[in-house]
Amino acid sequence: MAAEEHALRETLASGASRIFNVAEITHKLEAAAGGDADQYLFHHRSLNDSIFIKRPKDAAQPIRGGGGLSNTAEILENGELKTITFDMTARVEKGDIATFLYVPFDIEAIAGGGNSLDLSVARGRAEALFELTGFAINEEGRSVARDRRLIELIEELPSLDPFLLRDRLETDGIDAPDAYFEISESEFQEIKKYILGKFKPITTRVVDPKSPKAAETTEQFIMKLWEGKDLNYLAPITQVFRIDPEQAGEIYYSWKGVTYYEFQYKRGQRTLLGFADWLHTKGAVPSHYVKGAVREELEAKVRGVTAAFARHLKNSSEILRIYNQGYEDLFVRGGDAKPFIEFLKDSSTLFWDISASISAMNHGVAVWRQHTRKASDGKLPAEDLKKLLDLLDRVIV
Repeated sequence: MAAEEHALRETLASGASRIFNVAEITHKLEAAAGGDADQYLFHHRSLNDSIFIKRPKDAAQPIRGGGGLSNTAEILENGELKTITFDMTARVEKGDIATFLYVPFDIEAIAGGGNSLDLSVARGRAEALFELTGFAINEEGRSVARDRRLIELIEELPSLDPFLLRDRLETDGIDAPDAYFEISESEFQEIKKYILGKFKPITTRVVDPKSPKAAETTEQFIMKLWEGKDLNYLAPITQVFRIDPEQAGEIYYSWKGVTYYEFQYKRGQRTLLGFADWLHTKGAVPSHYVKGAVREELEAKVRGVTAAFARHLKNSSEILRIYNQGYEDLFVRGGDAKPFIEFLKDSSTLFWDISASISAMNHGVAVWRQHTRKASDGKLPAEDLKKLLDLLDRVIV
């Protein structure tokens, strides 16, 4: 966990979707309003002094047939598109993302070091969690059950984006203070509107447009699909798309998740390309003259970061291509349903995979912005540039 702790020290202020800084928010609430327990996320007090971190494990499963992912990507260089080639031998799945619980030694200096626990390791987990936080996860009681479920939901998410956190807790019926979700109501509703808009065409398969209650039924069906819990109500669409009823809830949630990342990808595409442009133009070079050996070392680091970033950029765009090709074939052109059914069948894996890629890119962009915000033309002294590239190499994974 040493690398993660170092990355955490550098990126706590970046707002990265891989980090859920419960401790910082709790500390702000305490400073503002005192010790009212109802204003905190967890009922068990020590858990509110923690930080959750998502991190890809070292190995992912080999890609199985049907994905059609390419091992090339186009990326900007000197204002023109350049095709680069890279290895893409794995697709990230649910078991490939670890969730760490990090507890700082000093709540007043969160980045000053602490202890951590990999929540994905089942053996000895209850004992380690109790030793770290004093929380007895297997005890009975409503408060313990709530906090236990909250930890489970955090683990079940592919990333720690505020939208996903808030939506997942709301869907599960867990009340939590708004302060812990750094997303405005207007932004939440904007994302929700986008996702519901993508859901609406599916109702044509189960709602008679001539019915006097067609509009009402359509709205109700869309909201049931959004919640993804009333599977009996959704049974007609489950049958239409040949979805395994045992997997229907996960599939509907994963479809919503992929659509959320489509929204995020579209909204952040200009920023992602700005970072790519920095890597490929004169931005990612030292601000002052350096010797040839140092320049070659930095150029090699830039190539490594570029290849990792390009892989995630290509992966995200390919997953969205698979999604939209199936979606448009069926709902826009009224053609073959098979590609969309195939998408739904693979949606759980695609949800985790695109989350890993977009989280990696967003984390890298956040770190890049943080380190270059005061730099002229994005250029840094050689030593600072090396530190930034080393950090980018650790977070864009």
